[in-house]
Amino acid sequence: MNSRKQLLNHLLDIGGVGTLNNFYSPFAKTHKGGLLFTRKLFKSYAEDGLIEKIETIGKPANKAHEVFYCLTKKGADYIGRPNEYRYKKYQRSPYNIMHESMKFDVALSFLRLFPHKKFTFRYDASFYGVRPDILIRVESSNPKELTRFLLVEIERKKTIDRVFHEKIKRYEEMFQAITQKKSHNVSQFQVLVVYTDIWWDVFLRPQEYNNPSVINHIDCITGLLKNLVNHYCKFLPPDRYRFLGFHNFYRLPDVVWHTPQGNRVALLL
Repeated sequence: MNSRKQLLNHLLDIGGVGTLNNFYSPFAKTHKGGLLFTRKLFKSYAEDGLIEKIETIGKPANKAHEVFYCLTKKGADYIGRPNEYRYKKYQRSPYNIMHESMKFDVALSFLRLFPHKKFTFRYDASFYGVRPDILIRVESSNPKELTRFLLVEIERKKTIDRVFHEKIKRYEEMFQAITQKKSHNVSQFQVLVVYTDIWWDVFLRPQEYNNPSVINHIDCITGLLKNLVNHYCKFLPPDRYRFLGFHNFYRLPDVVWHTPQGNRVALLL
C-alpha cells in the first residue's frame, strides 16, 4: 500500500480524527523533518476533499498540534473502505486538545508498531461505570484463543496518588463486578495505564527528546511511575495491569512497561 493511502487507512482505523503532529514520521532525524512529508500529504488530501479541517476553539498557538482533521466520506471511498466510515464530524475541535492528542498518539503507535495485529479502537466503551480512554480489541489469529481487550487509561496528573485512588481503585471494583456477575471473562482484559505529569509537553516528538531539559523531565516521570507502582500497586494481580510513561508511546513493543510488582517487561500481544 502506498504511503498516501496508508495514512488515510490509519486515520480511519483510529476513528477518523487526528492532527499533523499525531502523524509525524518516526523515521525522520529531526522534528521538522518528521512533519515535512505529513504537511504535504495533508495539504494534498484537503485539496482533493479527502479530509476536512475541524474548526478550532479560538486561535491555535500551533496549528500542527492543535488543528484536528477528519476523514471525509470521499476519503473513505478513496481507500476502498466506504462501509467502515462512521465518523460524525465535530462541530468544533476537541475541548481537551492535549488529552485527545495523547489518545491518538497511543492508538497510532499500536497500528504502526504491531502491523501484523488487527485492532479495533473505541472511545465510548463502558464497563460498570468505568470508561477507559481507549478500548482496544485485539483480534486473535488462532480460533482457539480468546479475543483480548486492552483498556487504555491516559493519565496526566500532578500527583501519583490520584491515579491510584481515582482510576485503579475503580478498575478493581469493575473487575469485582465482572467476576460476581460473570458477565465477561476477566482473563481477556488488561489495563494499560499511560502516565505523565501535568508539566510534560505532550506535543513533543521523539526527535526532540535529546534536549537536556527533556531528558531530565523524562527521568523525573520515570521516577514518579516507579513510585506509583512500588507504593500503590504492588499487591495488584500481576497480569492485570501494565504501566508506561507517556514519553515511551513510540516504543510499545519494547521492555518499557512496568508490572504491578515493578518488573520491566515487554507488552505481549
